[in-house]
Amino acid sequence: MTELGQRLKEARSDKGLSIEEIQSITKIQKRYLHAIEEGNYELLPGNFYTRAFIKNYAEAVGLGGEELLEEYASEIPKASTDVPENLPPRKMRRPASPSKTTSKWSSVFPSILVVLVLVGVAAIIWYVVQNGDEKTNQTATTNQVEEQVSSDENSGDAPSSDEVSDSKKPEESSDQPDGEAKDQPSEEDKKSEEKSEEKPEEEPEMAIKKVKSNSSSSTYELSNTDKYEVKLEAKGGSWVALTGASDKRYVYKSLKKGEKVTHDLTSESSASLRLGSSPNITVFVNGEKIDIPNEPVVQNVTLNFKKSE
Repeated sequence: MTELGQRLKEARSDKGLSIEEIQSITKIQKRYLHAIEEGNYELLPGNFYTRAFIKNYAEAVGLGGEELLEEYASEIPKASTDVPENLPPRKMRRPASPSKTTSKWSSVFPSILVVLVLVGVAAIIWYVVQNGDEKTNQTATTNQVEEQVSSDENSGDAPSSDEVSDSKKPEESSDQPDGEAKDQPSEEDKKSEEKSEEKPEEEPEMAIKKVKSNSSSSTYELSNTDKYEVKLEAKGGSWVALTGASDKRYVYKSLKKGEKVTHDLTSESSASLRLGSSPNITVFVNGEKIDIPNEPVVQNVTLNFKKSE
């Protein structure tokens, strides 16, 4: 075992992390991690990857990757631009040609324009037909009334003007003095006053609840809010990885005692949080503390964000 390998192994033991946990954090296979600790660099896929793996391993256990490479430069193979032949070539994605996108939109736009014109014509026709029907009904009703009045006058049964005026007079109450009935509010006025006095409904408060959990992982749901902010406070040293649903890494390092980090994740629908030593990290979501189990020390937390409508 080399001095570099011994130092990495001791740092890993101090953090209470196993080789499997280092593999989960760095995505480096266990056999390569063992080879780094033992100093068997010939088992690694090349000088370039040897230096990259050592740097990632060092950062995962709280050591400075660049500083470590410089300190043990004589021991570590020099970087090479050669890529191992046994690695599969990466397939490059070709960006969509702007001309194809433009031509596709040009072919679709006339169809959309035709549909909009047809909808507008149909709306105008419907409006004209509706107004024509209303005018026809009003004319027919007027004609019926005039015919009825004319027939009543000819038959002599039409009421006189005095009778019509008397029939239109409201009945006066003999029990109440003039003007008293007008001063009393009606039932509709009372109901409108009661509605105006009703208090508006209060908006639901922000809620954070645990929806799933087991020994080493928990899932929480944040709702009734438009804000999604995560704050981490380190009471001791711990590796922390905070990743959004968009695969963006917000935190990917070891936090020292007393260090605090805050990130706005409002644009994310969820986030994944991995703690190398959960007793040393306090997690706040929108200022509210989340209770995370301390055993085992390595914990995985999923924070789902459900925006208020």
